[in-house]
This record gives sequence, C-alpha cells and structure tokens, in this order.
Amino acid sequence: MMRPEDGNNTQPWTDPYRQGLRLYRQGRYDQAAEVLSTVPERSNLAGAVARYYQGLSHRALGAQAVAQGDLTAAERHLAAAAGFLGREGDLPGYLACLYARTGRLDACLRQTDKALATGGADVRTWLRHAQAQWRTGRRDEAQMTLREGLRRLGDQVDLHNQAGLFLAAQGRWPEAREAFARAVQADCSRPAGHENLGLAAAATHDCRAALRSLQRAYELRPNDMVLAHRLALAAKAVAGQDEQVVIRLPESQVRPLASQMVHLAHYVTVEGEFVDAFLALPPSDVDAELFAVLEAALQTAIARHGDYADLHLRASAVLERMGRPEEALGHARAAVDINGRYVRARLHLGKLCAAAGLDDEAVEHLEQAIAQGADWADVHCLAADLLASGGRTAKAKRHLRRALKLNPGYPRAAKALASLAA
Repeated sequence: MMRPEDGNNTQPWTDPYRQGLRLYRQGRYDQAAEVLSTVPERSNLAGAVARYYQGLSHRALGAQAVAQGDLTAAERHLAAAAGFLGREGDLPGYLACLYARTGRLDACLRQTDKALATGGADVRTWLRHAQAQWRTGRRDEAQMTLREGLRRLGDQVDLHNQAGLFLAAQGRWPEAREAFARAVQADCSRPAGHENLGLAAAATHDCRAALRSLQRAYELRPNDMVLAHRLALAAKAVAGQDEQVVIRLPESQVRPLASQMVHLAHYVTVEGEFVDAFLALPPSDVDAELFAVLEAALQTAIARHGDYADLHLRASAVLERMGRPEEALGHARAAVDINGRYVRARLHLGKLCAAAGLDDEAVEHLEQAIAQGADWADVHCLAADLLASGGRTAKAKRHLRRALKLNPGYPRAAKALASLAA
C-alpha cells in the first residue's frame, strides 16, 4: 500500500525473481532453478518464495529423471528439492512452517501427570506424557508409559508408532520394525507408519521391503520432498543389487491440511506484516497461487475474528491484488465499519472507490482520511483529480495547493493545478 510519491522500490533481485517464476510456469525447470538461485536469501519473503519454486523445479526434474530411469539424477534432484522445501512440497505447508511454536516440557509433564491420574486420559495425553518423559531424559519411564497406554487403550497406531521411534533412537532396529509394522497394521492409511517401517527395513538391510513401504508412504503423501528423496535412495540401493526397479512419483496434490490453514490463520492474525510482505512482492506468474493461499488463511482468520478491522483490510488488499475488486470493496467497508478512525483502512477504501468509479464516495473517504492524519500530497492529488472530473474545480484547487505546500515542486500537483488554472 505504498503511496505514489514514495517512488520506485525495485530491488536488484526483482528481475531474476520474475524471470525464474516465469520459467517455472513455462516448464523450463532447469533454467528456472538456475535463475531463482540468484535471488538472495536476504530478500526476505521474496527469497523464501524463490527457494520454494527452486525446490519445486528440482522436484519436477527428479520426476523427469525417474520417468527416464535415471535414478542417480533423480536422487540428486530430489535431495536438492528436500534441501529447499524440507518436507513441505505444498505451498500452504511451506508457509505454515514459517510460524514455529515451542513448548515447555516441565509444564507439559505437570499437565499430563494430572490427566493420567484421573484415569480418563486419551491417546494424545499418553503420547504427550511419554514424549515429555523422553525429552527430559526419563527414557525407561517413557517406554513404560507407552506400554501402559497400549494395555489400557488397546491397539493404538500413535502409541505403536511412538514406541517404534523410541526404539529406533536407541538403535534397536528389529524391535522398532516390529512396532512400526503393528502401527501400519492398526491403520494402513497413515503415511508416517509406512515411512518409518521402510526406514526400519532399510536399517535391517532389507532394501526391497524398504522400497515397498516408502513407495506406499509417498503415494499417500506426494508433496513430501524428504520422503521422495528417501524413496529414490531405496530404489538406488535395490538397483545396485541388480534387481529391476520401478518407482512412481505421483503428481503433487495441493490440498492444504486443516492444521496448516489454522497455523497460517493464526500467523496472519498476530503477524499482519506477513501479509504486507506478500503485497510488497513484485507481480509474477505465480501470484494466483500465492495469493489464493493467503486469502484462504485470511478468510479462516476472519471466520474466527470477524470484528478485527485489520484482517478485513488485509483481505481487501489481497483480493484487490487478485483482481476481485467487488469483494475487496466489501472487506474494506467492513474494516471502516468496525473502526471508523482506522486511517489506513479509510484511505484504502477511498482508493478502491475511485478505481470503481464511485467518485463521490471516494472523495468522502479520502477527506475523512486526511482529517484523521493522512495529510499527504498524493492523497490530496487523488481527491483533486476526482473533484475536478466532477466539475468541482474550486475544491480541487484547494487540495492541490495543500499538496504543493506539503511537497513543494511535486510534479503531479503542479501540473494538475496549472491545468485547472488554464
């Protein structure tokens, strides 16, 4: 929401950022990865976005290598993708990871101790208690907690899986493999269970079983770049035993998990500058994807906090960027209705009204914004333009004179005033 008089904020990375994203959209993944690598990390959000699409470019190159039977190239590209993306090969998950939360183990233990003492604890309570015990060095107690939870609650996939992780951390791979197998048997739809079973199989030198489990895990979670890399490694290991290998890299499915969107909604609620950083990005070929995710997060936040004017303002700005002016107007009006003295919202609404041809309403909002603190040269010029187009030249001149007083020699104001005086 930069004012015109603030000038051009083009950065040295703007051109490679736009060019790299254009190449990605054109399917020229090798070139896209190369160009995006020149966008510096210190460019903040632009650097993060560039790294995301650089990772997706390597993912696509890995998939091409798999289709060509080149497992060495596939492993190399998928390793690069995992390095850029971590596990999150989908945009909502990647952005959700920008917001990290930490827990206090001692407090966790005190709470779970109380819950377990009541005798009515659920699976999550048993799990959290065991994890907190493990992290505070009480490893034998953690394993006993899981065994007791399984005795009381029966065959619970999360408890089996956690038991396997504890055993794996101690290098007890055969036992860990048995625990992971029980987890998969309890619920075969969980990708983590198949992945852990595959890793345990690899640790016990059963590469063929590892490949089967990792393939199944990746089919269930096709956006996971770390998992894709592990699958390629397993395939290379089996191929090295002179066995025929066929692996499949299913198409990525961008289906944001509810938990991811909740994290993003919380983020845009408490860290509004995150949205502003998106809006400051130069236009690019991936704007539709970027801002669709951001809009979904904002709408989720608004569903919980409909009386937050700043959420409505940012939703309006995002919708404007997406080319949906009527919806943008609706949220801008909501922001002003909630807080009539919200200068930034009032100014934004005035500009939207002007763009929609609602000149009288636009002037009203702009003048209220000026009275409330937006006494800026470019705002006076916009009000003057609208007034002049409606034949109210005297009032337009007053705005232009004020603009020149605030910014002597301001070319836009000087030219407009000269035109009205002619």
